[in-house]
Amino acid sequence: MNTNHITMKELPTSERPYERCLKYGAGVLTDAELIAVLLKNGTQKETALQLANRMLLSVPKQTDALAGLMAFKEPDFMRLSGIGPVKTATMLCAMELAKRLSMAKYRPKLTYTDPQTIADYYMEMMRYYDREHFLVLLLDSKNALIREVEISIGTVNASFASPREVMMEALQYKAVHIILIHNHPSGNPVPSPADIEVTKKIQAAGKLLDIFLLDHIIIGEQDYVSMRASHLLS
Repeated sequence: MNTNHITMKELPTSERPYERCLKYGAGVLTDAELIAVLLKNGTQKETALQLANRMLLSVPKQTDALAGLMAFKEPDFMRLSGIGPVKTATMLCAMELAKRLSMAKYRPKLTYTDPQTIADYYMEMMRYYDREHFLVLLLDSKNALIREVEISIGTVNASFASPREVMMEALQYKAVHIILIHNHPSGNPVPSPADIEVTKKIQAAGKLLDIFLLDHIIIGEQDYVSMRASHLLS
């Protein structure tokens, strides 16, 4: 028999991901088996497990396979043979759920006066972005969050944050304090000269309007820089 046409049901029970999960727990499944459970079925030429393995192999070799999948977007999944809209949606939802579960772990410790807790929380969302995303956290006089606003999405090495846009959002929601956050897709969180320049412009604009910039936190790969802690804010 041509094994390319074997279905999951035709595999020995000991090799079926569903049965192995229920008997031994999800922890014993390989990455490919976990993905195969999500995919449910394969194609006429591949089982779901073979399709899952091919998906993992499509991730650039210099990147951890699962971390690479976390950065996949709709076109990345859809370009894989055998992956249509339903499987793409399933994978996108699974990746988003994984991010939210990771963020939920850090939410109880999140304190807007502690850059470490802010970085821990937002890193779980932003470390997988392939472009720079610029967020502003709008806070009241007691440093409680009013609203989180995404100001811009830039390129792989630059974000486009306008002091005017930041201040308009702060005024609209009557924020007293603000925190800026953006990511560096390179993984290196060291602020660029452009990062420092735009931060100083936003800080200066805020002073004119009695809106205080608490910090600008740059997210990298398992690392971050707080511009206030680094004495880059006056």
